[in-house]
Amino acid sequence: MTLLADTWKSDQEIIGKKIQEARKAAHMTQEQLSEEMGGTCTNKVISRYEKGKVEMGVQTLIDIAENLQVPVDTLMPERVQVHTEPKDDEMSRLFSGLNEKNKEMLLNMARMMAENEALKIAI
Repeated sequence: MTLLADTWKSDQEIIGKKIQEARKAAHMTQEQLSEEMGGTCTNKVISRYEKGKVEMGVQTLIDIAENLQVPVDTLMPERVQVHTEPKDDEMSRLFSGLNEKNKEMLLNMARMMAENEALKIAI
């Protein structure tokens, strides 16, 4: 039998896990993220956030999302996320996890596909 206490996670733990996942997807260390934050957080504070040990203010959450280049909404627990169409949500989530080089490559591919579609319509 699984107890609720074994599976339930607080909002700050959920946010922390999502920050950690986004940071790793961005191929950043806690130290690098703290440097990107411009000295407003140390890597120890980032670690505490990721473990859900410390609550952060809204502005800190916004700053972290901006530095990880992800929408703030994706760092929030699902119950408070703004839900969109699943395809759009998945595309945004996948795109936000890419590094800049891969983002540019994907954008170029999408542009070529759009041009190809436009040519099909014109013919």
